[in-house]
Amino acid sequence: MVGFIVNPVAGNGKGKRVWERIEPAVNGLGAVFSVRETLGEGDAEKLAKELIQKEGVNKIIAIGGDGTVHGVLNGIYQSGQACKFGLVPAGSGNDFARAHGIVNDPSEAVERILSEKAERRIDLMLMNGRIAANSIGAGFDAQVAKATDAAQYKAWLNRYGLGGLAYVISVLRELRNFKPGHLSLQVDGQTIDKSGVWLVTAANIPNYGGGMKICPMAGRRRWPDGYLRRQQCKPGRAAARLFENIHRHPCHASESFLFPREPGHD
Repeated sequence: MVGFIVNPVAGNGKGKRVWERIEPAVNGLGAVFSVRETLGEGDAEKLAKELIQKEGVNKIIAIGGDGTVHGVLNGIYQSGQACKFGLVPAGSGNDFARAHGIVNDPSEAVERILSEKAERRIDLMLMNGRIAANSIGAGFDAQVAKATDAAQYKAWLNRYGLGGLAYVISVLRELRNFKPGHLSLQVDGQTIDKSGVWLVTAANIPNYGGGMKICPMAGRRRWPDGYLRRQQCKPGRAAARLFENIHRHPCHASESFLFPREPGHD
């Protein structure tokens, strides 16, 4: 049984439009499926868990953006059962889809998922009992993400297919008031102390914020490779290069590997 979790407000309504477009194709493929729509924050996680535990779903296809991906994957994890995951991109940033080469055409994406033409294993991150597929960050990037989610201009830009630009606007706005801080990071018994740090990110994929390449080397090796990449940005470097190469390499001189383990172990 296949479960669909649709975020109807993802991408300022794109999630709903995408589902309306692909539903006839799903029926035409003869798939046995159950569909649920999210109504608010936390619903994707709850619905994913319910579909697995109560309806015996063994594959969930999310229709939405990175927030929907995050919710569904955590629901699968919380279910304690094996379940495959697929995505039909319909969000603002779509960083997960971009990093994993998921096609933008909804009909093609769902057909590939149902036929299992491009199935593969990927690494995920676990922190404080929560799953993360893209990145975990603190500092300036986290402030930008928070500001973007609350911004009215995000919805306006989504109407014109420019959702990724919302993150760029938030970067420019938050640069005015953000103050760098001190970082103390403990990894495998080692402590890293840095002052004047703008942000630190543990990345599973190269990009975030709608395409900004915070850790260009993340994901270049064949998935799963069993490594995270740490990205650390300091004053001057972050500000200057953020403007210079906002959608290429904001800053990656301090990139390094974290948490080495045997490739392929979840």
